[in-house]
Amino acid sequence: MKEYLNDRLLVQGIEAHIRLMNEGEAANLEPFGFEAGTPIDRIHQYNALMVLSKLDFPREESLNPKSQATKYLDELAKYESNVGTIIEKLVAYRDENVNS
Repeated sequence: MKEYLNDRLLVQGIEAHIRLMNEGEAANLEPFGFEAGTPIDRIHQYNALMVLSKLDFPREESLNPKSQATKYLDELAKYESNVGTIIEKLVAYRDENVNS
C-alpha cells in the first residue's frame, strides 16, 4: 500500500480523477499536465487507464473505458476525496473481483 502512496504519478492521477468526476467540463486539469481544450472524455479515458494500470489491474480492465473497474474508480472519485482510501478500495476490489 505504501508503495502506491509514494507513486507521485498515481497520486496525481487520482487527484485529477477526483476533480474530473466532481467538476466535469469546468475542471481545471492544467496543473495535472493536461492542455486546455483537451476533450474531457479523452482525459477521462487516459486518466482511468493510467490509474488502473499503476494499480496492476489486468490490461483488459484498464483499457476498457466501460469496464467495471473504471466505473468503480469513477464512483470512488466522485464520493471519496482521500487518495489513500481510494487506492485501498481499488486494490481490495482488484484482489476480490479481478484477480479471482
